[in-house]
Amino acid sequence: MVTTLNFKDIIDLPKWRSLSTPSSTIAISSSSTEVMSCDFRNNEDRHPYLYLMNSSGNFMCYNTKNDGWQVLAVAGLAAQVTSSFFMSAWGPRGTITTTGSNNSFTLSTVLPATVGRNQLANRGDGIGFKVRIIGSNAGSSGKTEERYIIANTGETTAPTIIVDNPFSFIPATGDKYEILSGRIYFIGQSNAAGSFKYYDVATNSFSGNLSTTNIPANFTEANLVGLDELLVPYDRNPGEGFFGTLTATASGATSLTGQAIGGDAIVVANQYRNFQIRIVQDTAIPTAAGQRRNITSHTAGASPIYTVPAWSVTPSVNAQYVIENNGDRMILWTTVGLNTNTYTISTGVWDVAGTIFANRAAGIGAGFFSNQAFSIEVDTASPPNVRNSYIYSFRAGSSSTLDIFDIAGAATGTWILNTTYGNAANPGSSSLFQSGSNSTLDPATNQGRYMYINRGAAGSGPYSTVFVRFDMKNQMLEPFTNLRFPLSTVATSNSQKIMAYSVYVDGTTKLSFIFFAPYSVIVGSFSKLFFGLAISR
Repeated sequence: MVTTLNFKDIIDLPKWRSLSTPSSTIAISSSSTEVMSCDFRNNEDRHPYLYLMNSSGNFMCYNTKNDGWQVLAVAGLAAQVTSSFFMSAWGPRGTITTTGSNNSFTLSTVLPATVGRNQLANRGDGIGFKVRIIGSNAGSSGKTEERYIIANTGETTAPTIIVDNPFSFIPATGDKYEILSGRIYFIGQSNAAGSFKYYDVATNSFSGNLSTTNIPANFTEANLVGLDELLVPYDRNPGEGFFGTLTATASGATSLTGQAIGGDAIVVANQYRNFQIRIVQDTAIPTAAGQRRNITSHTAGASPIYTVPAWSVTPSVNAQYVIENNGDRMILWTTVGLNTNTYTISTGVWDVAGTIFANRAAGIGAGFFSNQAFSIEVDTASPPNVRNSYIYSFRAGSSSTLDIFDIAGAATGTWILNTTYGNAANPGSSSLFQSGSNSTLDPATNQGRYMYINRGAAGSGPYSTVFVRFDMKNQMLEPFTNLRFPLSTVATSNSQKIMAYSVYVDGTTKLSFIFFAPYSVIVGSFSKLFFGLAISR
């Protein structure tokens, strides 16, 4: 039976509900730091768990479908965790060695950790991880297709995979695979070795120490913003990019020409600069399939010409492609200086601050937070009023100032400082964003417009935990329902990032939820709590 939502304004008010509390292994003290991570995909492809890590590196997951917690590991970060980001498209990747049919294949590359029998066929809710096959070997199909895993052999570094529905082609030896299970990147409060790692979801394993060269030392707080390629507008599915699958009309060694009608024919010049082109099908030249290239510039439609670094194999003139986030990049801002550092995942290198993306032009404060507007629909105005390339970054630190970083605004992006928006609080107001402010997005409902924000101010009354939401499309701050528990000073420290998102999907019906995990004051001591709230409208 299809779920029907019939919420009535004013009558059906949103209400927080109390959920299972996290394990007692979470440290409780005035110096605690915590981060919560979630998968921002907008459909059932998203991973069903939320992940919580504290200052001691205790790492656990929460099943949103069963309201249960499970301790997984101790991460072993060299410094207290301060930020994280779930990169949905990054899981195990490699090539295929042997194929027997159009619904099974064997991996030739070593996974990050050994998997058990059928481990990849259950991501934690009875549904297997999704795998993408790219028929890019010479003589192969030139196609890209995705399926759910329903079985795998175990106790081996190269398991055989079986999928739920046959591919339209038989994967060939040398074709590429990508398990779209996700990695969670964590960063601690320093650039010491071991302060930056990722957790691989599919294999339940942590990476070794990742490079921290070029990032600042000894910062109190940070924001990691991942430009993940599976993060798309609310009316698109992960993997479709911002316009769906498009067909090229010409190609060159360092270019691709887009559609003359429909799709990206509406773009204005450089609207998606610093995003990426991914070739999803090239049956004429199969070895061109799967290539990703950063867009360095492009002309306006119709038939926009995208300039890119040289292709390894020039695509055919009718290759199919998508325009999506550059999934190889993560941006880091910290409370030390104005640095913008960018991490390239494929090379494992942080750039010298300001090299890939421009440094901030104004300082930030404790509790600052940043979110990309990938989830709003493509603005067809010319020029667009609001872009998917905008990253909204509130300075906090007892201010209401909003800066926008437009990653497409110039070769290294452009800062738009002190942006005007509706319902901004006046200086000196109690409604400013304080130390401990934190936020999460809802990319699935309400046209993907809203980021939800806890203001971070400690209070003593029953209505002191105040939430607002920011409309990224219309640049308006709106009051939102309060949580009727007072927060402790622990919950309002500047290193708590404890909000997350999930979505219930039934056919075309979607109902999003936000989650919040504060400390509350009970009889003078700290108590860890956990709450969820359905977002109806």
